Amino acid sequence: MAFATLTMFGFSGAARATGPDPAAETQRLLTQLDAPDTRSIVQDPVAKAKAAEQRAQNARVAGDLQHATELDTLALTWAQVADDLVRAAAAEKALSDLQKTVTDLEQKAVRTQALIEQTIARRCRAEQNLANQAELVGSKKAAPGAAKPASAKPPASAKPAAAAKPNPSTPTGSNK
Repeated sequence: MAFATLTMFGFSGAARATGPDPAAETQRLLTQLDAPDTRSIVQDPVAKAKAAEQRAQNARVAGDLQHATELDTLALTWAQVADDLVRAAAAEKALSDLQKTVTDLEQKAVRTQALIEQTIARRCRAEQNLANQAELVGSKKAAPGAAKPASAKPPASAKPAAAAKPNPSTPTGSNK
């Protein structure tokens, strides 16, 4: 009996050094991890944590408190592994969603850049067409104005020259 008391007092100091009660922390984590959406991810570590808990309980019943505490710590470690798996899966899902968003934004940026380039090309073509039209209109105005004298009256010799032109329907030249 004295040995069991000594073992309990000596062992409780070691348990305090590791922090809060590992068995209670294990139970809290296992309860938290017992959700339908995480069961498939944490099935193996949770099973190992529960097995370690059961072994710790059996060790306590047998009076082996040192091994029971070690098994409680092992169960806590497996529960923490399961919790880490859940957090890693959540982080991977968030990363996947973020990568999808980045890909969508990159595609939108490429499409926007293409639209901007098309708009710039259309603007340049429109400016070129406008410049060509202005040049054409300017050359049409300049050509008739250069052939006509500054006065508004047509020259007197222009009318007789039109009358002197032969009629193509009447034969000219030889009368046979």
